[in-house]
Amino acid sequence: METKTILGIDPGTKEMGLAVLRGKELLDYGVHTLRNGTRPHDVIGQARRVLLEAIAKHQPDLVAIEEPLALATKRAALMTVIAQELRARAEELSLRVVELSPRTIRQAIVGNPYATKIDVAEALATGPFEQLKGLVPRRPVRSALGLRPKDKYWLHMTDALALAVAAREQRSVAFDPGGNSIAAGSKIR
Repeated sequence: METKTILGIDPGTKEMGLAVLRGKELLDYGVHTLRNGTRPHDVIGQARRVLLEAIAKHQPDLVAIEEPLALATKRAALMTVIAQELRARAEELSLRVVELSPRTIRQAIVGNPYATKIDVAEALATGPFEQLKGLVPRRPVRSALGLRPKDKYWLHMTDALALAVAAREQRSVAFDPGGNSIAAGSKIR
């Protein structure tokens, strides 16, 4: 059985995390800062370019995208459009795409669907991806203070990595005849 390459994407309106796995090996990872233009389609175009560059560079077999939260805000609406655009571009290139919810990802990585982003990052960095230990932020002394933006930065990448790992670990990924993928626990469109 050949080893599959998975591109995990944590879409965002300011930063977009990416991670590329081939089997259990982390090939590449990073966070791309999206410069806000004067119109929402500027951000969508930047996210599209980042995706297409990653696909050209790594030739993934599967693209895993984090399902955006359904909130009634302009930013959440933009996030949904970005995720839809990324999915559509990957499917245009005949790539299999799976969309997993944050809870499904957290359950797969930590065993708790309500785990925090730091819990997920720590699980990855203390497990198979020890090279990432220095990128995991320290927990705030008081949780009410939250994390500073610079501490949150690499969490976008660890979210993308967690997504790729969860997609790899899913035992029941089935592919429909059109080449689009459907995964248990994922949103089907």
